[in-house]
Parts: sequence; C-alpha cells; structure tokens
Amino acid sequence: MIILIRYIFLFTIVFNLISCKPSTYFKTSNTSIQLDSNTTKNKQINDLIKPYKIKLDAEMNEILVISADEFPKERGKSETKLGNLVADLSLEIANKLYKLTNRDSIDFCLLNFGGLRTSLPKGEITRGKIFELMPFENELVVVTINKSTLDDIKLYLYNVGGQPISGTEFVLRSYLKVDEMLNNVAPEGQLKILTSDYLANGGDKMNFFLNPIKTESVGIKLRDAIIQYCKEQHKKGKQLTGKIDRRITFE
Repeated sequence: MIILIRYIFLFTIVFNLISCKPSTYFKTSNTSIQLDSNTTKNKQINDLIKPYKIKLDAEMNEILVISADEFPKERGKSETKLGNLVADLSLEIANKLYKLTNRDSIDFCLLNFGGLRTSLPKGEITRGKIFELMPFENELVVVTINKSTLDDIKLYLYNVGGQPISGTEFVLRSYLKVDEMLNNVAPEGQLKILTSDYLANGGDKMNFFLNPIKTESVGIKLRDAIIQYCKEQHKKGKQLTGKIDRRITFE
C-alpha cells in the first residue's frame, strides 16, 4: 500500500513538471503546388463541368430583346426609367396570370430601387444581364390591404423620396405634417397591390404590408416576369423604350 502511494506521488510530480514546461514551436517549411491546365486533377474537373458550362453559357448569352434606350441604375430620384420599366412589365405580366383565377385586377404595383442591382444597356439584352439585374429568387405576390393603409404608403414614399410604381400616381405634399397625413382617412374598401414577397414581408421598411387582409402568390418570379416580357416584346418586333411620366411628384 505504501509503495502504491509512493508511485502515485511520484507520478503527480512528474505530470506537473511536464504540464508546466513551456510550449515548443517548430518552424515548418512552405511548399506550393502550381495548378494549371496541365495538372491532371484540374483537367479532370474541367472535363467534368465543361458540358454544363457550355450549356449554361449558351443560355446566359441568349439575346432576349433589343433595347432602344439605356436604363441606368439610379438612386435618389422619385422615379427612373429602369424602375418604371420593371414596375410596368411586372404589373402587365402579373395581371394576366392573376385574372385567370380572380375576377378583380390588381390596382397598382410597388417595388423598390434596391432590388434592381445593375443597369440595362442600350442594344442587346441577354438572359445573363437580367440575372445580373435581378439575382434574387423573389416571387411576385398580390397583397390585399385596407384603403386606409394608403396614407402609410404615401408617408413612406414621401420619407424615402420615391420607389418604382405602376398603375397609379402619387402627389406627395411636403406641406402636410406627419399627423395630417396619417389622419387623412382614405375611402373605405380594399386595394390589391403587386409587390415582391421580400417587400410583402416588410423588406426595405415597408411595414405597411405586415398586416394584410390576405397575400396571394402570382405564380411567377420577378426575374422570370422580366424575361417573359422581354421575349414577348422581341417576338412582336418591339424594342425596350424608357419613359419618365411624373408618377410621383412632390408639392
């Protein structure tokens, strides 16, 4: 028993000495392997993805339509040619789909400038360019709200300086106080507003969408609606043209 205790005591001392020993670091030599087209594994990977890349490139380089105008990405304006274009085509495409299952039509469209990620050039518009413009998987939805919520929408547009709209016009009076805007009771009834699922969920601080009467899916992504519209225009022999028509004005 005494011997066992001695061994335990000795083991404890040795363990403590080892654990208290300063850490030792060793410098290792650096090696680099250059990867190029001659590298076997890299070539195997390229051979594997090549047919998919060829197919994808062909799809992305497909010319959907010719644009007669340039549609620059702009911020800080009440309306832009790009914003008007996307809002107009979204309302047109969505109304066709919505009327298939509903008697009513959509009242107007409200989108946001932040969702449009690049400009559209004058000339050939490819599928890849539309993916750059709208890289998100946003769905088009119809949000039904009380008309009294229209005051909240006007106040929001006044505060942010405008957003892409279609199917309506807003005159935002700067001389109205906030409480006067909110207390300006709108007529009774409902409004059907086309927007994206991102905005319908309160994105870009559009909180007036958060308590809807109902929200319905149109059945098409915003990007696909843009692509469909471009192809339809091209089939008709038409080109994309831009317009600024004072949809949002400030007084």
